[in-house]
Amino acid sequence: LVFFLVPNVSISSEQEDALNFVQTLGNKAIEMLASDSLTEDQKIIEFEKLLDKGFEVSLIARYALGKHWRKTPKDKRERYVLAFRKFIVDSYAARLGQFGGEKFYTKNVRDDGKRGFIVNSLIETPSGSKVKVDWRVKKINDSLRIYDVVIEGISMVITQRDEFSSIIQRSGGNIDTLIQKLENF
Repeated sequence: LVFFLVPNVSISSEQEDALNFVQTLGNKAIEMLASDSLTEDQKIIEFEKLLDKGFEVSLIARYALGKHWRKTPKDKRERYVLAFRKFIVDSYAARLGQFGGEKFYTKNVRDDGKRGFIVNSLIETPSGSKVKVDWRVKKINDSLRIYDVVIEGISMVITQRDEFSSIIQRSGGNIDTLIQKLENF
């Protein structure tokens, strides 16, 4: 008979903070989505609060624009970031009714070099299916912020970057077309 001792894996206080940050944000999202006392409009307002509190939207927008960011004049960058935020809110608002009854679990956290941390989580749907979600988190201005979400191995930032780059290329390199599409989503 052989016994194996599994070492007690400890995490740093920064890793614990990142894990707790994602768990708290996830719990608030699940609670908001499951609430019967909130109207659809109130859920959108609550979603915007969670987005602004937990996500570094301007950094996500910059990453999603990729190589086109540097070529874009500052005034258009600002308009693009506002349009990007509106796009996120509008696209998720359209799906809010699909959610409810999910369970959210954080599982693990690991360092991601100078980028911050990756928090692994699992979302269990009411039907019992499980979705792996990794949250890329970093400290920005002394606050933890999410700058990418990787669902089942697919980065949302990279997916948006590919889509946005395609739109810009089809319009002859003009970012105005992308901004208009985001504003009118």
